[in-house]
Amino acid sequence: KIDQATEIDRAMKKEMQHSLVTTTLLLVYACTLSCGFTRFSLPILCRRDVPFTSHVKSITTTSSRRKHAIYQTDKSQETEEPCIRLEASSFFGVDNDELTHLLEAISGVCDEYGVQFDHTTSTSNIFPSSQPSTSVPGALGRVVMIDVHGAADMNFDESDFITELKNGMSQQIDGYLYSGQLSQPVLLAFQCAAAKSATLDDIIEKEVRDYGLRDGVTRGAVQANHDDASFIPSRHIKVDGAMIQTIESPGQSHFDTSSVIIFDNIVDDSLRRRLLNVVKGYPEDATGDIFWDDVKDGPNPDRWARGGLMDVVDSKSDEEEDGPCWGLTDDAVMDICFNDHSAVKEFEAKLGQLFEDFIVTTLPEAVLGDCVSPITANAPCHGDRFDFHIDADPMQVPPSPWADVFGRYPNRSKEKPRFVSVLLYLNDDWAEEWGAPTKFLDPPTQECYEVFPQPGRCVIMDQDISHTVVAPRKEAGKRPRYSMVWKLILHPKKAGQDMTDLSCGREKLWPEPELLGSAIQQEL
Repeated sequence: KIDQATEIDRAMKKEMQHSLVTTTLLLVYACTLSCGFTRFSLPILCRRDVPFTSHVKSITTTSSRRKHAIYQTDKSQETEEPCIRLEASSFFGVDNDELTHLLEAISGVCDEYGVQFDHTTSTSNIFPSSQPSTSVPGALGRVVMIDVHGAADMNFDESDFITELKNGMSQQIDGYLYSGQLSQPVLLAFQCAAAKSATLDDIIEKEVRDYGLRDGVTRGAVQANHDDASFIPSRHIKVDGAMIQTIESPGQSHFDTSSVIIFDNIVDDSLRRRLLNVVKGYPEDATGDIFWDDVKDGPNPDRWARGGLMDVVDSKSDEEEDGPCWGLTDDAVMDICFNDHSAVKEFEAKLGQLFEDFIVTTLPEAVLGDCVSPITANAPCHGDRFDFHIDADPMQVPPSPWADVFGRYPNRSKEKPRFVSVLLYLNDDWAEEWGAPTKFLDPPTQECYEVFPQPGRCVIMDQDISHTVVAPRKEAGKRPRYSMVWKLILHPKKAGQDMTDLSCGREKLWPEPELLGSAIQQEL
């Protein structure tokens, strides 16, 4: 049964879906062009059409090997141009209209660089239907194979010239995508014409491997005890209900909600203390505050910096007490993300057991660039100001290797990687009168759900949920409310996998979901 409001909601979402995504991509693209995909506050709109601004937390991390961070060519240095000829040999997942635009994009860049391009395309090499990958479930399967003639001895992975060509072509293709002339991103695959033998699966697997798009936090098979009480949540809340596009059935829609899941026993006190020490920069086995009294003096300025957390829309100057919020320094982020911490590995192993039906990865750099770290920490203090934001949304990722492989889609779509965040409260104790809950917003109704900090409490949320930190009350003094955050992507292990159920075979032990605000329509 669907009431009149839901029918109206369905019609509006369908009508505005294209314009919302196009507008969002233009905003993201403008930001990436203006800042070179370095440290900045990336504006990501809410997945629903609601009138408020959302922000992705922006923290700089180290760069890994990248093919095209934002599809920009760098002509500041001269690149030796080898004598080669290009031929677009095969097209997967594109129709005839899209083919015309793709050929224009490739040809235009080739003309710019003085490279010969063979426009002749055999209809036998055009496959309009997206080709599902047998080895990478959820891959979009939209690929253009480009044969390179006269390059028998060229190492494509190390060739700056091929990289420039590819970046330029991808940037041109993005222009067609923003204007609505293409439905989804396209992966460009260069191969030597004299030795071409790569299959579609080979190409997708290589892209996934090169950019670590499915590198799990644990190696090998994950064994979990389904009766382990630590994997049974205390509460499960569903919010932000709306009709969304069903990507596997074009023209159809379904009702969707986001989830907030609370676990109170997944982390024991020993692991919590070790993770707190990691956040503070102490040895894991340290006891007490050996370098800094944060209860008396607030966050340690050697580890934390004002303005390091960019959740504030209209922040004041760094000198003001209620200005930008405390965030980890760049060195601290690097330490937490990339140094060898046994406590971090132990917790990630637990996440692998909790989500044993999925491949659990931290957010690769190839999704949002090096401005968003896969692991971070928070230390809100009294007087700090925060705003509602989302962490990410697979429908709104910028041009990137990730978008090339998986496309853009609503979170929780069937067989598509699901974006979730994990929030872990770390203080040794936290009195209720100190406040500082995490608030989750249901945009259609403006109702909020609050989760209060408890030592070791773990909150798992969809990344497209609107949420905010709340600063501690005056009664907390200068003490920070510490937490760690993992930005995860859950990949399906098999084709056609349902991505809405996170219980992994424990559904009979999990509590019934509590429906908040617009999510109540799910029962109608």
